[in-house]
Amino acid sequence: MVVIKLEKVNKKFAPDVHVLKDIDLEIKDKEFMVLVGPSGCGKSTCLNVIAGLEYVTDGRVFFDDVEVTHVPPKERRVAMVFQSYALYPHMNVRENMGFALKIDKMDKEEITRRVKSAAELLGIGELLDRKPGELSGGQRQRVALGRSIVRNPTVFLFDEPLSNLDAKLRIQMRGEIIKLQKQLKITQVYVTHDQVEAMSMADRIAILNDGKFQQIGTPTEVYNTPNNLFVAGFIGSPTMNFIDVRLNERTGDTVEFADFTFELTNQLAEKIKNSPSTQLVLGIRPEHIKITPEPHEKSFEVDLSVVEYLGPETLVRFELSENIVALAAPTGYYPVKMGEKSFVSFPKEKIYIFNKDTTQNILYEA
Repeated sequence: MVVIKLEKVNKKFAPDVHVLKDIDLEIKDKEFMVLVGPSGCGKSTCLNVIAGLEYVTDGRVFFDDVEVTHVPPKERRVAMVFQSYALYPHMNVRENMGFALKIDKMDKEEITRRVKSAAELLGIGELLDRKPGELSGGQRQRVALGRSIVRNPTVFLFDEPLSNLDAKLRIQMRGEIIKLQKQLKITQVYVTHDQVEAMSMADRIAILNDGKFQQIGTPTEVYNTPNNLFVAGFIGSPTMNFIDVRLNERTGDTVEFADFTFELTNQLAEKIKNSPSTQLVLGIRPEHIKITPEPHEKSFEVDLSVVEYLGPETLVRFELSENIVALAAPTGYYPVKMGEKSFVSFPKEKIYIFNKDTTQNILYEA
């Protein structure tokens, strides 16, 4: 097994195309690390740097304590699984899975043993004589996984492997890959733009934007304690609500927006008082907004503009001055209807405050 380290890594494809910007990352032995971010943020390039498919412009790459910055892919013993499967259409499953071993002139009996073992692990033993055109998308992805497993790699790298599958198959294959991780106990790095995949699969998540890591932590950490506005808005579905607010300097323990006042915890009030910023953004997740048909503590009246029934929960939108705010409530909790007046409140212990100038979470500013 292997620990992967990136130190001050930069990658430029042209003088004005700076894809990775002075990034540091350590992936632990046997860890399932997910790189997540919007299209074009640099996550696939980061994966290619780990694989050796791209060499860094500056910086260093280590596997354990051995520098592999300029070591070719084959010598790094990594296995890569792509979204396109990359199977040979004229070969059957058995031949596809054993092809790389055949090229390496491995003994035929050993190839047969490894292919059979990987096929049994993945539940595709009965498919060995079929060709890729006779398989479903999920079966093809299992073959692609099996082709990597037979090589006994030190690291598994996944580049959006489930994006070609339908929603039901994606959920199924997420479970298969997590199960595989527990069985093989191998370091895995997984790239996706789907934050649901990231949250449900990762030991830790590294969130990239514009070539820089915005936050690295467990799914719980990045969800509950986002470093900045980007992380807070990217992680979570529906996304966090954001409202520009101002501090009530007279009381120091509330923020205001138009005619609305929101109470702060003592911890937040103290941090804001010591912050040089006067431009603030209030954040609150949709599931943390309380809604009732009658007034309740610290509540204010709103008109519901959109009500979306989503099965286990109902998504409700209302207008707060010129801001559209979303809240999510368990279906049946309160039978909301579009156009009805309701009363909502923002519990102070669920409020986030960000520095609008730096985008940083006020609680974690230096």
